Amino acid sequence: MAALTLAIQNGIVMAFAVLYLPLIREFGASHAEVASVQAIVLLLGGAAGPLVGAALDRLGARRLVQSGAALAAVGLIAASRATSLPAIALVYGLVGGLGLAALGSQVNMVIAAMWYPAARGRAIAVADLGTGFGAFCFITLGQALTSAWGWRATLLVWAGLLLVVVIPANALQRLPDDPRPSPATGARPADWTLAAALRAPAFWWLAATRFFAACAFPLMNTHLVAYAVGHGIPPEEAAAALGSVSLVSLAGRLTTGWLADRIGRAQTLTVMYASALAGVACLALLALTGSPAWLLGYVVFYGMAQGSSGIIASARAADVFAGPAFGTIFGWLSLSIGPGEAIGAWVGGWIYDRSGSYLPAFGFVALALAIGLGAIWRVRPAPHP
Repeated sequence: MAALTLAIQNGIVMAFAVLYLPLIREFGASHAEVASVQAIVLLLGGAAGPLVGAALDRLGARRLVQSGAALAAVGLIAASRATSLPAIALVYGLVGGLGLAALGSQVNMVIAAMWYPAARGRAIAVADLGTGFGAFCFITLGQALTSAWGWRATLLVWAGLLLVVVIPANALQRLPDDPRPSPATGARPADWTLAAALRAPAFWWLAATRFFAACAFPLMNTHLVAYAVGHGIPPEEAAAALGSVSLVSLAGRLTTGWLADRIGRAQTLTVMYASALAGVACLALLALTGSPAWLLGYVVFYGMAQGSSGIIASARAADVFAGPAFGTIFGWLSLSIGPGEAIGAWVGGWIYDRSGSYLPAFGFVALALAIGLGAIWRVRPAPHP
């Protein structure tokens, strides 16, 4: 249930990349202005974290996810009728973004982590398969729908899937009634409260890990299609490449979960970020050499790293803070994601508008990944409160 929900939620979020150029053409807006619509969705994905976490602990997984799906559907339907970019920012960005936040990775990774404390890396990775699979399907389908019927019809299809698939599929979703202590720390579930977690250095290092990863990955995902088209790749092939990144990430997510439970969280993220940087280097070589073959290298190397930061940070957070208040704690930890994703999505367009190139933005991505990697190595088991 978590994987299916994530497939549709993340598929909708990722498929904005194929709406990006059609929105620029229809409204005559700049790259940065249209990217700001996606930035709102991504910002809410993290900024709503405390609200979503508290709702998860109080309402339960079923009612939270079903309500979020209904709200997101309303936002997408309204956006399909919008006649201006500010209106799209309001209904797609704010209304749809808030609904999508309630059924995103924060909720579903908490569910996986709490049900399987002895195999958190693998459990989160399996649930997170929906993230990569959904992105692959929705980007490919979204490009076909947009080319045939336009971006407005595409939004109506997304809303329909939320109403007829996500809401019924989560009728039985719930958290376990007796969360057990983490095998990694031995902490008792009753130990951790939000106030105690906020005093722990581990909380802030985990927040830094999430923030800088959020700066890097959404920048690449939001602007890949536009970047590839700008270097001679047909739009359909560019969308297929972005979708293929998500398809490759299925293997990457399973590898991340398997390694995380065997060699450690920080060690695994080091391997995955090295792969991500190799992929970004391949994409830069596409511009420098003009050879489309480098796009394949990007798909393979970057795809293997896609999703690794969420799996590792979620598993590490559950190692340290699992308990009855984990939804609330994880919600406040997720507060760092939205600002990072909004900055990443926006800054890619901002750099392009001023330099005429995405290559400086790739340098920004490399710096963000390096800082985030340093942060995960600083996370230590926190003393019992």
